[in-house]
Amino acid sequence: MHKDRGVIRLVKWWLGLSDGWRLLLGALGTAVPFYFAAYLSFSVATAAQLGQPLSLVVHAVGFIVLLTFVVGIQRYLAHAYDQMTDAEQARMAVRLHAYAHLDRLVVRDVQRITASPATSQHFAERFVSSRGALQELVEAAYNAFEAAYGTSAKTEERIDFEVTFMTRSYEDGHITIPACANRDGRAPRSMVLRQQQHDIYENTVTAAVYREPRPAIHIVEDTASPPGQYQELYPGQTKRIRSSIVYPVLSGMNELLGTLVVHCDRTGFFKNADEKYWTDLLEIFAKRLALVKLKLDKLVALSAPVTVSRPPLPF
Repeated sequence: MHKDRGVIRLVKWWLGLSDGWRLLLGALGTAVPFYFAAYLSFSVATAAQLGQPLSLVVHAVGFIVLLTFVVGIQRYLAHAYDQMTDAEQARMAVRLHAYAHLDRLVVRDVQRITASPATSQHFAERFVSSRGALQELVEAAYNAFEAAYGTSAKTEERIDFEVTFMTRSYEDGHITIPACANRDGRAPRSMVLRQQQHDIYENTVTAAVYREPRPAIHIVEDTASPPGQYQELYPGQTKRIRSSIVYPVLSGMNELLGTLVVHCDRTGFFKNADEKYWTDLLEIFAKRLALVKLKLDKLVALSAPVTVSRPPLPF
């Protein structure tokens, strides 16, 4: 892994050079092998004229080894470049998918507002906030990940994701999952267990984030290594969840409102080295989750029904 990163850094350094330097170094890279090839060719011809078969074999082997080495290096660097390019394209794609899915939610909200007259029965859900709005945002995040990384036709190459929003329950104060999305469309198994054990999530990474004085992103590259680092909620959970990222959802005052959690079934998919990238991506959804959660907090905090009157004409 460290060697691959070194090669990728070399490729990035190469791409960062000006066109003039790249042309110069590329010409040198081509000229040096040709020089040695010409020298070896001359040496082989000289050895043949002098009738030295052993020297001829040595020069021939040297020529083949040099040629193989040069071609191998070129192929390896080209492979590293392709890998880096594919990774950058995938990252760009997931950002585009993220904004595309969020734009669809805006269009859906517009349709709801214009679908029928506002009534007191559905006013809060349509114009303020609802649990359904949390679910839609989590589904948008899941769809963005799936579209970018989870569409391979080969089952063994496909990455399966699960996205959840975790926060404290309004009913019992313990951590719960009010919104989730995955390929199967089922609720997490742990939510079934929570019906009997309300504090089942108290040893999770999300619970650790709640205890932190300054909530921060947590990236678990491998849930199975070291053993015991990632607390299973039921036997075999780490066989399904191989890599995980837990991102804090914060208010404008940096108060923790919950966490956006993304699991996948590929070890090492989420890496600490990519923390900045994942922060930039997940913050897109976290800000919108924070808005919905804060609205829900205000609704739940109401001690009595509120009568909504029409405001003055704005223009």
